[in-house]
Amino acid sequence: MCAVLEAALGSRAIVDVVMTSKTAPGITRHWTDLRDFVREVSEARIGAGFHYRFSTEAGEQLGHLVGTYVSNNLMQPAVLANR
Repeated sequence: MCAVLEAALGSRAIVDVVMTSKTAPGITRHWTDLRDFVREVSEARIGAGFHYRFSTEAGEQLGHLVGTYVSNNLMQPAVLANR
């Protein structure tokens, strides 16, 4: 997700990612840097005991490679029909 959005918006684009959770009602998280979002999700998965640090680092790297491939090879500009 991060690599695809960076390809579309630019690597240092100003964004406002906002998330809420059904398991934490009333809590809203904000990020203005996509990479901070990715890091926080990875840290949360380690803290929850779902993953080890090495697996989240490998997952971040693989996700970046897949996102870069998708944006370079599969994403095409939208062509709008004349109305």
